[in-house]
Amino acid sequence: MTTSEPVQPSGTPRFSTDRVFTVARREFLSTVRRKAFLLTLLGTPAYFAFVLTISSGSAKGERTEALQDLRTIGYVDSSGYFAHSEPKITTDVESGDVNSRQRGLASAGPVRFETNVRSFPDQSTAEAALRAGQVNQVVVIPADYMETGRVRRYARSNNLFSNADRRVVASWLARTLVQGRVDSTLAARVAKPSERERLYALNRAGQFELKDDKRELLDFLLPMFFAMLLGLSIIIGGQYLLQGVSEEKESRILESLLCQVTPSELMAGKLIGLGSVGLLVIATWVGAGGIASGPMLAAMPIQVPLPLIGIAVCYFLLGYIFYGSMMTAISAVTNNMREAQQFSVWFTFANFLPFIMLTRILGHPNSGLAVGLSLFPPTAATAMMLRLTAPSSVVPGWQLALSMALLALTGWLVLRAAARIFRVGLLMYGKTPSLPEILRWATTS
Repeated sequence: MTTSEPVQPSGTPRFSTDRVFTVARREFLSTVRRKAFLLTLLGTPAYFAFVLTISSGSAKGERTEALQDLRTIGYVDSSGYFAHSEPKITTDVESGDVNSRQRGLASAGPVRFETNVRSFPDQSTAEAALRAGQVNQVVVIPADYMETGRVRRYARSNNLFSNADRRVVASWLARTLVQGRVDSTLAARVAKPSERERLYALNRAGQFELKDDKRELLDFLLPMFFAMLLGLSIIIGGQYLLQGVSEEKESRILESLLCQVTPSELMAGKLIGLGSVGLLVIATWVGAGGIASGPMLAAMPIQVPLPLIGIAVCYFLLGYIFYGSMMTAISAVTNNMREAQQFSVWFTFANFLPFIMLTRILGHPNSGLAVGLSLFPPTAATAMMLRLTAPSSVVPGWQLALSMALLALTGWLVLRAAARIFRVGLLMYGKTPSLPEILRWATTS
């Protein structure tokens, strides 16, 4: 530090915002100019877009692929109720639910799949036909079926992600039971009593809206997207802080920097500069995602109110101060990047803890678990965003205010403690200090 630097009466150099922003600019530019950063910035959204495209296409075709593979089923009837079963089962699937390969089967309207039905005199004969590939599944109907409703179904393989074949068998059982007793139209309706059911549920505005498969998928993905985006933005900025301080400490660059700035100015500059990098990454990813999915989003009733975006930004700033301060303190007391990552992984895990209870929070956003996680500072940001974007969820204003207040207070306390640890541990090398030593640094002015 130059001798002309103004100092306070105690001899401590005055805190300079100019030097803070100089450090922030240096950290920002040195990070965004790295090739690895460009790879993360552009490669990550491209990778996830590729994975989501492949996985969504696969999931969409699971049902129709299961139906297409179900060419013939055999059955063994010991009850006597299925002696006059129809020789063929027809199943109609809406063309929108058929994947691109199968959509060529029909240009418009529902796609029809046919399954042959074959009777066997006993189970051993049916199993032999199944093993030989002559049938795809075998249904064994015991003599007490009417009393118990129990059937046994045998298959060459089982699709974990589709129960379309089970529905076909259930429909065939129902239709055959009433065959000859009622007309064909009534029999078809008995087999599929709620085939075209339309479910309406209350939304946030108190209006009933249609909850079809696409809407239910959106209601699940939108909260997860917002919470994951917020969690990633907080962690990305914190990881850049961890990496930057650890690298500079290992290379002894910090010794040169501290000749020009104070530890407090260095820490503040790093928090601002690398936090800006995290915001840049998230903004780029959101922009790329919006451009790629623009046509799909335009066709779906998605409304993201501006207050929700403002709340997300507030949670990012508060969460980043909390986790960024943690990461800075960890990097100051460890000797290398490997040690720093070993300690930081536990704090990273805490930020994503709500995702372990994702279905519980989305299904019951006002439960004690959901409210508790949204008030607990380490999980407040991601848990509250899940609750705010969950369908039919209304978060009381006092809970939102209390959550932010607790996170802000905790972030301020952690920031003060981290600044003390950073100031003492920055130039320490060799053995990592013990927990009592770290706590003593954090509580000593």
